[in-house]
Amino acid sequence: MEYEDNMKKKDRRIHSDVVRDSLNTFGTNAFGAVLALISSIVVLRRVDPTIKGYYNAVQNWGGGFYTIIGLSVAASIIYFVARYKIENTRKPIVKLGAVIFVVIAVIGTAILIALRKSSFFNKTPSPFLVAIVVYALSSLVLNLCTGVLRGENKFKSFNMINLLQRILAMILALYIAFRPSASIWIWGTVAISCGMIVFGLVCIRRWNGPRPKPAPDDDYPVPANSMIKYSLKAHVSNVLTYINTFLGTYIVQGKFGIKNLGVYSTAFTIMQQVWILPDAVSQVIMSRIAAMSEQKDKLHLTLISTKMVTYVTTVAALLILWMANVFVPWLFPMYTGALAPLSYLIVGSIFISYSKVLGNSIAAYGRPELNILPTALGVASNCVACLIFIPLLGINGVALSTSISLTVQGLSSIVIFCRYSHTPFVRLLVPSREELNAVKQIFKHK
Repeated sequence: MEYEDNMKKKDRRIHSDVVRDSLNTFGTNAFGAVLALISSIVVLRRVDPTIKGYYNAVQNWGGGFYTIIGLSVAASIIYFVARYKIENTRKPIVKLGAVIFVVIAVIGTAILIALRKSSFFNKTPSPFLVAIVVYALSSLVLNLCTGVLRGENKFKSFNMINLLQRILAMILALYIAFRPSASIWIWGTVAISCGMIVFGLVCIRRWNGPRPKPAPDDDYPVPANSMIKYSLKAHVSNVLTYINTFLGTYIVQGKFGIKNLGVYSTAFTIMQQVWILPDAVSQVIMSRIAAMSEQKDKLHLTLISTKMVTYVTTVAALLILWMANVFVPWLFPMYTGALAPLSYLIVGSIFISYSKVLGNSIAAYGRPELNILPTALGVASNCVACLIFIPLLGINGVALSTSISLTVQGLSSIVIFCRYSHTPFVRLLVPSREELNAVKQIFKHK
């Protein structure tokens, strides 16, 4: 009887921690979105789409180099630090990080040199090409730091980094609004990332109280090849997800020009606000699930998280679409063209939320390779849809193709998860009486 009581208390504590960290992360992301909105109100009213297009291009290509060449090592770090703790993973993290840093620098530079005279970069100033590589390298190091923090469940520090980064980005954007300069905007963003790296390293070194110990069976030094194997399993699906999500932005830049990229990226950024809660929940539950030993506990946490995300995301998407149609023509007349692509993108943004939560849950089960099929189907549908709809609808065809592919990826993730976990689909939508009682207990004991 005493053992059962202890297990119930432990279960409540775990779920209470998840709720706390999810709400804190969601709150941080939501506040960051408000800061971004404030800066956007000023920036989009005063900054020409061409300047914004250069800024978005550096973000897209730098983020692409990090995502594609970075081998998804950050996902591996979260899993292994959560399970084996930092004492057993420090050396392989440093080793892998150094190797990938050099590889990104070399391959990224080579690609940009090869594309210098293409339609992508023939009008792009050379310093911006350098900024792309530096942006990719700073993204790598920052994500290594935040990966360690997430693996250690130090979400307070993780959220502080995100919040401080958003605040500094807002200050920079406000400056750009009054003195428009793509160069200052780009290099200022890189400088902010470098500052966050220093702050992240400080947070990693600090720890209040005794450090948690791994389970006896997991208390041994992790070899680098184990982390590489996990990274490669996760990397295929992560790269495909990136391609599926951002393919449209590259098509717009190459086919429709840098100015249209600035407008389309505005629609894409508005759509991404739908993901504030899914991103927060998926960031929190991955390390929690990875540290759990009981399959039923992992499933229970995943089901509750999925339902919460589904309900809130659907309402938020419709609200964001309505608000955009009301306020964009009034506040951002130069970017009114973003509304048509947004109306297509918003549908896919709802369904991909399933993939964000279920995909991270599957990865935390130790089976990241199961995420490959949904992402591959998404990319395939994206390519086919682009061939059909871009000639018919132009930029709106890009948005429609992206929305279709995100929907396919989300629905496929549901099928994969249900088959792998032997869970009926209805359990992802309808809460059980036990889950409702569990939620009540969480808030009573939080």
